[in-house]
Amino acid sequence: MAPEKKKKQLTYKGKPIYRQGNRIYYGNLEDDLILVIDILESKNVYGRSISTKVAFYIQDNTGELGKGVNYRKGERDNLYKAFDMGSWWLQDALDMQKSAE
Repeated sequence: MAPEKKKKQLTYKGKPIYRQGNRIYYGNLEDDLILVIDILESKNVYGRSISTKVAFYIQDNTGELGKGVNYRKGERDNLYKAFDMGSWWLQDALDMQKSAE
C-alpha cells in the first residue's frame, strides 16, 4: 500500500485559507480575529467562475466560526483586491491587539 500524501494547505502571505461554498476564511483559527470574505456575485469567463463583487470583514473568532462580531468591513470588485486590503486590515488589527496586551 502506498503511503498517504499530505494535502498542502493553501496560504496567502503565510496565513491559511479555508473555503466553504462562497465564503472564505483567512487567518490562523487560533487567533482572536480572522478575515471573512463572501463572494456575492460572479460571472462565467471562458468556463471559469470569476468573482465580480466581494464583501470582506474582520471578525471576532472567539466563539463559533462565522458567528462572531464584525469589526470592519468593505467591498471590492474582485477577490484579489479583497484579499489584499483585508489581509492588511487583519495584520493591523492583530498588531494593535498584541500591543494592547
